[in-house]
Amino acid sequence: MASFLGQTREMRRAVRMKVHVAARYVSEHLTIEGLVTDLSPDGVFFCSDYLDAAGEPVRIFIDVPWRAQPLQLRGEVRWVSEVPRTGGMGIRFMDVSFEDRVVLSSLGLSGLSEADQDAQA
Repeated sequence: MASFLGQTREMRRAVRMKVHVAARYVSEHLTIEGLVTDLSPDGVFFCSDYLDAAGEPVRIFIDVPWRAQPLQLRGEVRWVSEVPRTGGMGIRFMDVSFEDRVVLSSLGLSGLSEADQDAQA
């Protein structure tokens, strides 16, 4: 976050959307079935009590309801939150194709957002 004249703003290139999407995290040390709770075409927050270190190269497999196969993306752990039951890892994607960026953008608009799921419950 950067501060300009006492105001704080995020330095993200793309807007993050709150979602609740099943995903699998795979690194050299861990393979975890879990949830992505926020995403953008540039990255995700993967909820987990099991954590890798910042800088770890990873693969994320995100379940997309309208696709037969999960979306497969390469990334890097950028930051880690160790808060029990709400912790996880912020992951920045690397080399995302235009088609995959469109799919990622569509996930947040497809009824998979947390607000939509809360309203359905």
